[in-house]
Amino acid sequence: MNKTFIVNATLVIALNIVTSSVMPVIAASQESSPTKFEASKKHLRAKLAHVKFFSANFTQEVVSDTGELLEKSSGKLAISKPNLANWHTLEPDELAIVSDGRDVWFYNPWIEQVSVYSLSAAIARTPILLLTSKDESLWQQYTVNEEKASLNKVSQQDKRFVIVAKDPNSQIKSLTLIFSAKNPKIKGSELSQLSFLDATGQISHIRLSNFDAQNIPESSLFHFSVPEGVQIDDQRAN
Repeated sequence: MNKTFIVNATLVIALNIVTSSVMPVIAASQESSPTKFEASKKHLRAKLAHVKFFSANFTQEVVSDTGELLEKSSGKLAISKPNLANWHTLEPDELAIVSDGRDVWFYNPWIEQVSVYSLSAAIARTPILLLTSKDESLWQQYTVNEEKASLNKVSQQDKRFVIVAKDPNSQIKSLTLIFSAKNPKIKGSELSQLSFLDATGQISHIRLSNFDAQNIPESSLFHFSVPEGVQIDDQRAN
């Protein structure tokens, strides 16, 4: 798996959660009881149920397992249920991930190549797509633990959920979601930060801004047309 795919497949880890704080969170999640896992998952899914769609700008930093900054990027994100997503990196290089509800397209204009995966296979690489899914069988592949917000990083009203893959061979080890309570217009609070820890120990830190859960994203964002001359790497049969 190349670096570009890893950077975009990991898509998220809270910008204000430092590398050293992620590992203890995962350890704490593993020590929690199954009853707490199920209660946390129920609470998270209830919060996500209030968000039918949203769009936002994002900034991302990818750091190594030693804390070295590897890459910085920024772009736009749009989500709509069920199973529609558009992740568009604009700086420093253009990259795109588009879920049309059935397939997920990973497009790199620089190398003129697009890789396409079935939705179920792509979620294993890009669990942010869980935000768009109601599929119970997919959610059963993860445990969820609700954590108390750190006073130094987010407010006491903010909610943090750590989603951990049950499969020890998963490329993405954990996803952290932070919901901010600062916007009273958004029922269930606003998704403000996300985080991913991958199998190599790399962490992606991402913060959302201009979060909009009031206006439905354009349907064209969730349709991918292969540009002329672009090579297609079709992984849907694998």
